[in-house]
Amino acid sequence: MQRGNLKCDATNCAHNKDYECKAGRIHVSGLGAVSVEGTNCTTFVDRDSSSLVNSLAGDVREKESFFNSSNSSFVNSAGDSTTKPSDIKCEAHNCIYNVNKDCHAEYVQIDALNAYCDTFDYGQHT
Repeated sequence: MQRGNLKCDATNCAHNKDYECKAGRIHVSGLGAVSVEGTNCTTFVDRDSSSLVNSLAGDVREKESFFNSSNSSFVNSAGDSTTKPSDIKCEAHNCIYNVNKDCHAEYVQIDALNAYCDTFDYGQHT
């Protein structure tokens, strides 16, 4: 049963337990996104992968920029705690919920098929 305000429909993700994300913290890519399809939960790990290698979709330069920035303390710590929107570091700077790479949405939903952030709402920054 979903208890947090982050619902993950990507049930094939190793961090997903009963539609809740147990990664602790997640990263959403989408630096130039203008639609949901331009975003991706890069913390997604295919449960069926024999090596459980993180399927980091998206722009490699974007990830390097994110992880080498002042947010270098970002840690993906799988555990029993439920990930909340406040635990999301987000590169989708065009999203109205993104404030300095922090997600301020009350409710976040991750897509089942492509691990898109279905909550993304375009509002171009000026």
